[in-house]
Amino acid sequence: MLAPNNTHHHPPARAQAIALPSPAVRRSRALAALALLTAAVLVLTTLLTSAGPAGAATTRNRADVGAGWLGRQLDATTHLVVGEFGPSYGQTADVVLALSAAGVGKGSAGAATKALKAHVLDYTGGGSSTEFYAGAFAKLLVVAAARDTDPRAFGDSERADLVAGLRALECGPLRAGCAAADRGRFSDVSEFGDFSNTITQSLALIGLERTTATGPSRAAVQFLLAQQCDNGAFPEAFGAATCSGSVDATGFAVQALATVGGPAATGAAAAAGTWLVKRQHRDGSFTGNGVRNTNSTALAAQALEDLGRLKKATEARGYIRGLQALCGAKASVRGSVRYSAKTGGDRVLSTSQAVPALARVELGDVTKAGSVRGLPRLAC
Repeated sequence: MLAPNNTHHHPPARAQAIALPSPAVRRSRALAALALLTAAVLVLTTLLTSAGPAGAATTRNRADVGAGWLGRQLDATTHLVVGEFGPSYGQTADVVLALSAAGVGKGSAGAATKALKAHVLDYTGGGSSTEFYAGAFAKLLVVAAARDTDPRAFGDSERADLVAGLRALECGPLRAGCAAADRGRFSDVSEFGDFSNTITQSLALIGLERTTATGPSRAAVQFLLAQQCDNGAFPEAFGAATCSGSVDATGFAVQALATVGGPAATGAAAAAGTWLVKRQHRDGSFTGNGVRNTNSTALAAQALEDLGRLKKATEARGYIRGLQALCGAKASVRGSVRYSAKTGGDRVLSTSQAVPALARVELGDVTKAGSVRGLPRLAC
């Protein structure tokens, strides 16, 4: 007699091999899969929302997206900021400092720095071998410090030694013919007049302090200190009959004095900080040129940060953040910062000033260390 057909009750060996696992095993496998999925999501989130990893595409970090927008304003061929009247070397330098402060756009900042090295004469003398602009030499020296490049070999032109070029413009032993009251002043040699001011002097002090063993001369520091008004502010122009404080000039001066250090400089910077606090509006902004604007506010924020007045610096950054183009704006301007509530103004200028402030980095501390490649965009 044939054995009864029991296949409906006893599945063959192959069917038994693919039977479902026990509930305990299923739970274990599910938990393992969930852990792997969670880890993958965390990695993806990190890549998409921070500018840290190389090539990060999007972020919500305000300084990083501002810097990313700036980097994309550099001409793809020349790597310079090109405006209505041609290349702007000063704005290009500002963009390099902003990218460095935010720690992004390593390749773009490097290319722009290389471009500046090729145009030192154009920037510091308007292309003329008889013109010498102190402010241009000073700003390039700050760029050299930030990019950790040799300030005495900035390119291969006859003006590659930025330190020598700047020191030659300091009234004193190396430059005769200046008025006695101008000893220590860095001023222009130009047939068009002398446009050096407190901002020039401040950048010069920062650049020399950061790139030379001896730093700026005592006379140079003393000249800046002598410009301070009785109320603690610094004027933008030298030699005015009335000492009228400027938020922009005071912001630069504080950063210079904080970088140089010493009792006299520290005391003067503290007094300037007190003046700035009194000039801050309730919305955190500061006024320059008769308008509440992000340029002046950013400079004040950097100065206040340097002085440890963190609450006031935070309020200033809040105003700047409020004028930054976010997801509701056109994609072409997202990340950029408006000049004021009423006008967009020169967005490259205002954004390049705003980014270091948003990154909480002062001119005396800007460095390329830790910078990553890529120009982040706003995560929307």
